[in-house]
Amino acid sequence: MFCPVCESEYEAGLTHCPDDDAELVERLTPENTLRDHSEARFVPLHNVGSPAEAEMVNDILQQNGIRSAVQSGGMDAFSPLLSTTSPGAMILVDERDLDRAQEIYNAFFGKDTTPLTGTTLDEDIEIAGEEAEE
Repeated sequence: MFCPVCESEYEAGLTHCPDDDAELVERLTPENTLRDHSEARFVPLHNVGSPAEAEMVNDILQQNGIRSAVQSGGMDAFSPLLSTTSPGAMILVDERDLDRAQEIYNAFFGKDTTPLTGTTLDEDIEIAGEEAEE
């Protein structure tokens, strides 16, 4: 069952969305979806070290139901996958999913901006200093 407003999927047996109280439907179609997809607004979640890392994070977010995308230096669809020389990539999420996306990112990676390769020694020292101040 799906909510035609927030497009969340729910277990069989529920009849209304617990978030917005809309009546659930068996499947989403353009006719029964209330949200105008052209109004979706993506906001930055995190800038990571490389497009490959951004794609990995994007996959994790999407597997957890977060609407997300990767923005990198390339102008075509293949650039994020094929470029290893790009200085980084931005992970964008639907603003409605931002809080949950931050929770998921922090649970997996903490403050690490390079999830595949890890932080440098200098970054580890900086992070440790920030945590000590808190």
